[in-house]
Amino acid sequence: MNFRDYLTLASNLQGGATEAEWRSAISRAYYASFHMARLLLLDLGFRVPHADRAHGYLWLRLSNSGHSETAIAGRRLSQLRRERNWADYDDRRAITRNFTVQGVQWAREIIQSLDAASIEPVRTQITDVMKIYERDVLKDVTWHP
Repeated sequence: MNFRDYLTLASNLQGGATEAEWRSAISRAYYASFHMARLLLLDLGFRVPHADRAHGYLWLRLSNSGHSETAIAGRRLSQLRRERNWADYDDRRAITRNFTVQGVQWAREIIQSLDAASIEPVRTQITDVMKIYERDVLKDVTWHP
């Protein structure tokens, strides 16, 4: 499975005419970003937890990566998760096309930032800073050589 395909699906759904399509677009946009973040951290040598623990794990490390674009991607990932929760669980909150377009755009920007973070020298820089963040702040080291 190529999780980038979720972003393509989200882009298609955002053009739909129903709130169900817009809600689905937000959900797919989030999961495209989530999985690309998960794959990046796995590739950097971090042990990403499974299930619901993975969400906070990812955005916290990205937000504290020491690299401004990657940190913004982490904060946006957290916000996009909140929007995904609204779209998937809150039937009282109206989800509009404009809201959806913004969410899909954020996912696109998150993934672009993650792609840039996978290339040297940023790759080594964020890995080193996240390792220190785990050790000194979180007291939960998940990086392994």
